[in-house]
Amino acid sequence: MRTIGRLGASILGLAALKGAGADQGLSIQRGVVVFSEDPAQRELARWAVARFESAGLTAPVVEIRFHTNASGCGGHLGYARDGRVEICTVLVNEMTRRNLLHEMGHVWVDQNVSAAVRERFLELRGLQTWNASTDPWNERGYEHAAETMAWGLGTRILTAQIPDNDPGSLAEAYELLTGTSFPPPAI
Repeated sequence: MRTIGRLGASILGLAALKGAGADQGLSIQRGVVVFSEDPAQRELARWAVARFESAGLTAPVVEIRFHTNASGCGGHLGYARDGRVEICTVLVNEMTRRNLLHEMGHVWVDQNVSAAVRERFLELRGLQTWNASTDPWNERGYEHAAETMAWGLGTRILTAQIPDNDPGSLAEAYELLTGTSFPPPAI
């Protein structure tokens, strides 16, 4: 039987700890876990959670995973499904902030918006379906909801990527979705 010295055991122990941390993620708030070793990405996730809180909303229960390329997001810059958000960029900039809020907006809507509110939202926005794959992206209620959440919670530097994106229309849609007044833009 071969044994390893103290140095070898220390190295193996550190490697195991590092691997466990990456696999387990970092809990930044109850129900919000971030999978990234990058301090700037972790801070971005904290910023996004704080935006929900400053608007009087509870952040969604979510896993946030950062990737270095679009393969982790189905070829997109972001993706959300089943309480998990994937963000595919190494940059932390205005577009990444908007994308993270958009994807977290999907999860928040899934966890907080009733079928009745979804129907009223579709009517308000003049849309036919919530998330039919046969409809173009910008004609889906689900995407309008996520864009509305991202614009309402974010800095509002970038324009919401949906029709009828003037501030008044977005404020009305945001208030219907959240039941709260439109928050001031993030700084």
